[in-house]
Amino acid sequence: MSKLKCSIVEDLMPLYIEDLLSEETKKEIELHLDECEDCKEVYDELKEDVNLEYEKNIDLKEDEYEELKTDTLNSIKNYLNKIKYILIIFSMAVSVGISILGHGFLSTIPWIIIIPFVLGLLYKENMLIIATALIFNILFNIILQKPDYIIFASIYILLCTGAGLFLADSIKNLKTN
Repeated sequence: MSKLKCSIVEDLMPLYIEDLLSEETKKEIELHLDECEDCKEVYDELKEDVNLEYEKNIDLKEDEYEELKTDTLNSIKNYLNKIKYILIIFSMAVSVGISILGHGFLSTIPWIIIIPFVLGLLYKENMLIIATALIFNILFNIILQKPDYIIFASIYILLCTGAGLFLADSIKNLKTN
């Protein structure tokens, strides 16, 4: 017959399951579990719960963790890059469209300066912004059947977009100095 009471065995059971007890205490608990059906039942339930918890907690080695972290960061960067390019292309299409389709020529200049300015502050894709502006300028003029206007509008778009990007770069340089 075991010397331990059921309440003591139940208190020590988590330590027994985790193998944190001395050899002598382990032997006493094992003796008690062999004799007491109630404690054996509690032990089996606890052991099952602990096994389920271990299955939930995945032990990653350091290199596996670093690889997982790198993969996750790369997928986030790729997603943000896709959004960035979509935003740049859409914004430049809108600004060029407003500039070409706008009835008041002078009232549309802020759009073609402000949008590249904001994009220039957010992203380092100046060449993409300029190229997108020029491409949409050509497309809009072809669609509107104004091929003779393409050269003038390209110069206008290039100057305004360049001014917006120049302002953005100037502000970025002020921040770093």
